[in-house]
Amino acid sequence: MLQLLKILDDWTNNLDQGKQIYVICTDFEKAFDKVPHHGLLCKLKEYHLDHRLLHWITDFLCNRKQRVRVNGSSREWHSTREYPGSNIIFDIYINDLPSVCRTLCPNTKIFLYADDAKVYNVVTCDEDQKSAMRIVDKVKEWSDQWLYCPLMLLNAIICHTVL
Repeated sequence: MLQLLKILDDWTNNLDQGKQIYVICTDFEKAFDKVPHHGLLCKLKEYHLDHRLLHWITDFLCNRKQRVRVNGSSREWHSTREYPGSNIIFDIYINDLPSVCRTLCPNTKIFLYADDAKVYNVVTCDEDQKSAMRIVDKVKEWSDQWLYCPLMLLNAIICHTVL
């Protein structure tokens, strides 16, 4: 809730000053259930985690099985992609998105909440407008690179607000 108030306050202040705002609102469809494990493990390696912890996480994500047991009778074991704490795992997975956006324009603001991201740029000149469009391209490029799982889609709405 505080994040939304911060965004609205910033937008209102800039619009009151006659500035334009480019906003990209994203929603990562099925994000918590469909984090591509290989991509997550690649990102975790870049954090230089201890190899034993990385091995444990790999086993946790890639080698999980479950079965149902009722009244002492068990079903067959089945592989599963579901795991507890999936929202935290997704947050780790998209943790590099803000830095990717800021490489193009340091004034870019990004707010992540659950499986949504709001990326916006205040436009005061033509160069800011061009930067905003490059950010759109960069978010798309990041999505193409990291959301290669066909079941996780990036839904995005791009807005240009002028007072």
